[in-house]
Amino acid sequence: MRGFFRSLYMVLIVVGVADFFAPVDIKEVVLDYVFVLLIWNFFHSRVEKNRTMNLHKNYMLTLYALMVIGSAVTPFVIGKWGNSLSAVYMFTAITVLLLGEDPGEMVGFTLSFLIFTHFNRDTWILLSSILMTMIATRTLKEVYRRSDVMKSAFYASIGNLFVSILKYIIDGYAGTYEFYISFLNPIVSSIFILGILPYIEYTSRIYSNIGLMELGNLNNPILKELSIKAPGTYQHSTMVANLSEAAAEKIGANSLLARVASYYHDIGKMKRSAFFVENQFDGTNPHDEISPFLSHLILDEHVKYGLELAKKYRLPIPVECVISEHHGTRVQKYFYYKAKEIDPNVSEDDFRYPGPKPRFKESGIIMLADSVEAASRTLKNRSHSHIKSLVEDIVMGIFSERQLDSSGLTLEDLELIIDEFTRVITTFYHRRVEYPKEEISV
Repeated sequence: MRGFFRSLYMVLIVVGVADFFAPVDIKEVVLDYVFVLLIWNFFHSRVEKNRTMNLHKNYMLTLYALMVIGSAVTPFVIGKWGNSLSAVYMFTAITVLLLGEDPGEMVGFTLSFLIFTHFNRDTWILLSSILMTMIATRTLKEVYRRSDVMKSAFYASIGNLFVSILKYIIDGYAGTYEFYISFLNPIVSSIFILGILPYIEYTSRIYSNIGLMELGNLNNPILKELSIKAPGTYQHSTMVANLSEAAAEKIGANSLLARVASYYHDIGKMKRSAFFVENQFDGTNPHDEISPFLSHLILDEHVKYGLELAKKYRLPIPVECVISEHHGTRVQKYFYYKAKEIDPNVSEDDFRYPGPKPRFKESGIIMLADSVEAASRTLKNRSHSHIKSLVEDIVMGIFSERQLDSSGLTLEDLELIIDEFTRVITTFYHRRVEYPKEEISV
């Protein structure tokens, strides 16, 4: 019931804003509400089921902001300069790039029917808007380069021009100006999209794949600092990234997000890096000199410090989630058993990570990859069968601890992940040919 009233409230705002910038009579206002409410209810249930959209309030706020701004700009521009200057493509494309296909369709179809009812129920403008919505949502689902946005805009321009030509053939009238504007509108819109996208990403901390590609550059200042302060953690993170990317691609998750989040998941280890085994190169372990209770607090701190860095550098929200979720609520068993030797009554809960558990597939994959990568370094026998046995034990152990309940990963996904982890680790540790030593002649 609460969700219904929230949806109704947003529909009232969207239609009210559109009516303010392009006034219509009372009958058309009612028609606006009917159309928008139907579209909203059709898409909103699909949007709310999306795990990513529920990670943070910024996702829904960004969707609502794009909807409201679009409902103001689109009728205003069309009313001022004509039907060919619709901003439907621009707002649909931005929504798809940041939030995905379903939210993009929600914005595109809502704006299409709003301007349809506002401008004498013009079938041509409805056809043009729906066509651009469909092109934007289909061509921008998986975009990794700015040139992909330009390519999508070109397809939309061809579609828009086709509608104008069809209108000319059937209605018998269309000015040369309309042909030019119909073709140029999506192309010019793409320039605005690429220009405004970084500002929206930085403000909302919701990144497109283009933004993630930039964060995945290993020359990023945070990653360079990690490589200097905690080189072992840096190497661990790059290996986790290889595992996560391969597994995510195998099950149809966002492999780019999995790779980038893996790079940053342990950035909190830059603080007190010597307390983490992968950074201990001289054989000394500082934990031997302190109590297991203090060791637990130090390990916990790397998550808290990582979250501080994520907020400071405005890293994407999913990356921040991975930093807090990649250990879930698991027990630090080494220090727990060490503490039991001191106090047999100590509780497991005193040695748990604070969580939460992974809430989306990529986060669950990274939790598994993090544990598998660390354990694979301890293997003496690195044959395929031994590696697969280790991977299966770790993955099914985490599953049996119910750490993956909220991640969306299925048993079928886990089987594919096990196979992919095994393949990547086996390839990494493959046997090398031993070359004979050359005799040095004096």
